[in-house]
Amino acid sequence: MSQDSGSGGEGQPGTPIGPGELRIMNSRARELLLKYWDFRLFDGAMRRHGIDLSDAVVLDAGCGSGYSTSLIWEMFRPRELLACDVVPEQVERARARGVPATVFVGDITSLHLADHYCDAAFVLGVLHHCSNWREGLAQIARVLRDGGVLLLEEPDKQHIALERALLGWTSTCDSGFNLEALRQELARVGLGIIEERPLYFGLFGSFLCTKMTGHTPPEHIVARRLLRTFSTASDMAASHEVRT
Repeated sequence: MSQDSGSGGEGQPGTPIGPGELRIMNSRARELLLKYWDFRLFDGAMRRHGIDLSDAVVLDAGCGSGYSTSLIWEMFRPRELLACDVVPEQVERARARGVPATVFVGDITSLHLADHYCDAAFVLGVLHHCSNWREGLAQIARVLRDGGVLLLEEPDKQHIALERALLGWTSTCDSGFNLEALRQELARVGLGIIEERPLYFGLFGSFLCTKMTGHTPPEHIVARRLLRTFSTASDMAASHEVRT
């Protein structure tokens, strides 16, 4: 998970992530939720919209211990996989998993990647930990190519209030983050929501978004991709008929 970098103990502004949050994010329970809930939603959404990542450059922004990175590789087999986290210890854990990915220390609010480099990005519960989460979202939009996709999950204000109660101060408390603010910011940076579904009984939201070309609506981009897929299938069928 990526957050604002800084120094100090848990409960201090600028702390990347506190010990309590770190234990939760590295827990086996969190891994099981990712595998059997979060990623199943993502996989279903991409299948419904004809999105294939097998020839894609994919970024796992805020990869934490690398479990999400390993799921991306196992489920989607992208051509190139990048993963970053602001916590060096988490990056070492991610590298130790042996996933064929480039794993590096990096902050989602200041990604050192070229514009339009990625075909897809996963951001899993990262933005709400950033006091400057809007810049983090803008960075994701910058590195995505036109028509690229963002797989995003974040909590709403009910979960943020629960996090405050359980952990005391967190970096979510004063950032103005909630799902409605997130939706507005997605639109502002040119990321159109293709599909949104509730996650964890409505405490989180799961989003499939696409980077829009100018003011092209996301539905047009998805339709264009589907038409290209059907056209290719028709050409292959026609070619088979000629040979036979």
